[in-house]
Amino acid sequence: MIENKGNGKFVMHELPIEAQFSTAYGIVIEDFNNDGDLDILLAGNFYVSEVETGRADAGIGLLMEGNGNNGFTPVPVYKSGFYAPHDVRDLALLNTDKGAILIIANNNDKPQLYRVKSLVNQPAGEALAIK
Repeated sequence: MIENKGNGKFVMHELPIEAQFSTAYGIVIEDFNNDGDLDILLAGNFYVSEVETGRADAGIGLLMEGNGNNGFTPVPVYKSGFYAPHDVRDLALLNTDKGAILIIANNNDKPQLYRVKSLVNQPAGEALAIK
């Protein structure tokens, strides 16, 4: 990740290895666990590469909780509830009067929709609840 410090200055920050299992095409940055720090939700894969390259299909989606100092901790799927194993092309978070909805756009497939549940009463670091 590259942080823009302003005045033409940039600083690189490493993401966890889990963020590199496959390509990432959809990214949403939001405070998903309500601890005041921004978190990263990403998904990807790439099924239609050249024959000699092979497809990138190791990704299942990933939530990374931010610590406020540009550090991120991966949250396993069994805790986050976020599972996006397809050929994902984009993610979008829509805020509605009934709560947030996460839309996952899959290439040549149906979109996935998740209702994002707030964890306001959960301690910081607890899992993202997506249904």
